[in-house]
Amino acid sequence: MISDAALVIAAGGSGSRYGAGNKLFAVLAGLPVAAHSVRRLGPLFRPECRIMAVPEAEMPRFADMLDACAPETPFRLVAGGATRAESVRNALAAIPAGVRYAAIHDAARPLATPELLELVLAAARETGGAVPGRAVIDTLKRCGEDGLVAETVSREALFAVETPQCFDLALLLDAYRRCAGAPTDDAGVMEAAGHPVRIVPDPGFNIKLTRPEDLGLLAVLTKDGPGHILM
Repeated sequence: MISDAALVIAAGGSGSRYGAGNKLFAVLAGLPVAAHSVRRLGPLFRPECRIMAVPEAEMPRFADMLDACAPETPFRLVAGGATRAESVRNALAAIPAGVRYAAIHDAARPLATPELLELVLAAARETGGAVPGRAVIDTLKRCGEDGLVAETVSREALFAVETPQCFDLALLLDAYRRCAGAPTDDAGVMEAAGHPVRIVPDPGFNIKLTRPEDLGLLAVLTKDGPGHILM
C-alpha cells in the first residue's frame, strides 16, 4: 500500500460524445466501467486517501455502485464541478493533510494497471510530475474550416497522453491556484505553471471510453484479462 499518496478518480464528466446515459455505468466484463478503476487501483492506497469526484446529482448512484461492486475498497465521494478542472480541485481539497503525492485517474480508462500507476508515480517522485503516454504513430493532418488539408504535422516527439497522472501535491495545488481557463488534463495545469512533467511510455492497453464503439473494443480486451486480443 502506498503510504504517501492519494488517488483521485475523476468521474464527473458529462460524456457528451458517448450519447445518452452516463458511460461510466456501461457494463464491461460484468461490472460498471467506473468499478474497474476502483477495484484495480483503489487497493494500492489507504482508505482515507481514496477520493472520487462525481456529478452531484448522481452521488447516490455512485455510492450504490461502490457498495455493490467494491465494498472492501471504500472511496470518499465529492461533488464534481462544471469542468474537469473544477472536479479535480474539489477532490484535491479532500486529500488529508500530510499526503505528498496525488495520482489522478479518469474513470473512463478502465484498463489502467497498478504496474502503470507505480511506474508513473516513481517518475513523479523524481521530477515532480509524470504522465503515461503513447507515441503517436499515425500521420497527422491539420485542416481548415473547409475540411481541406492545410498541412501535414510532424509526429516526431508527439505523445497521446493518458491517465493516471501523478504529481507532487504541493506543486499541483500551486499550479491549480494559478490556473486560468479549463485545461483538459492536470499535466496542462502543471505545464502552464512552469512545473516539469515527464512522459512515461505506456506498454499496455489503456483505452478511454469516449464513444459507444469503444466499449466493444474494451470488451474484447477484457475477455480473458487486460491486454488479450482475439485474433
